[in-house]
Amino acid sequence: MLCRCFLFGALLLVIAGSRAVAQQTAGPGQDASELWKIANFVIFAVGLGWIIARYGPRFFNARSADIQKAIKDATGLKMDADLRYSEIDKKIAALAEEIKRLRGQNALQMEELHGNILRETEQQIQHIDETAAVEIEALRGEAMQRARRQTAHRSLSLAEQRLEELLADSEPDYLFHEFLKTLHRGVN
Repeated sequence: MLCRCFLFGALLLVIAGSRAVAQQTAGPGQDASELWKIANFVIFAVGLGWIIARYGPRFFNARSADIQKAIKDATGLKMDADLRYSEIDKKIAALAEEIKRLRGQNALQMEELHGNILRETEQQIQHIDETAAVEIEALRGEAMQRARRQTAHRSLSLAEQRLEELLADSEPDYLFHEFLKTLHRGVN
């Protein structure tokens, strides 16, 4: 309806304008081509006005809607960025406390680890001590047996020598050799 009113008003202006121009410019030496130029210009202006009146609102409304949508999107993005910025600020503000907490946890874990290593080391030392004591005892027992064997062997050798000396003068040889065989059988 607005377009029709605008179109009707423009048509009235064209008609009134062409009559006024025709009356002012109509002179003895002017020809009709000047009037046609003016009429063509007015028709062009009316046609241009009509096209603008017909398609302009749609174009500007669509453009306005695009701009409004872009503003809404930008506002949403700005709000998201502000929210993220505030979250980052909160995290940065809490960062010092978080670092203290992590250092405390790390210190507790290090103390715990140190205690575990000390306990394991003490257990290994105790195991090594026990193993060494068992090995020492086993070596001592073996050495004692070896010493007893050597002592017994030397004692027998010494007894054999003394018996030989005693029997060499008084008893026959075969008795002595028989005794030595008996002794050797007992040793082996």
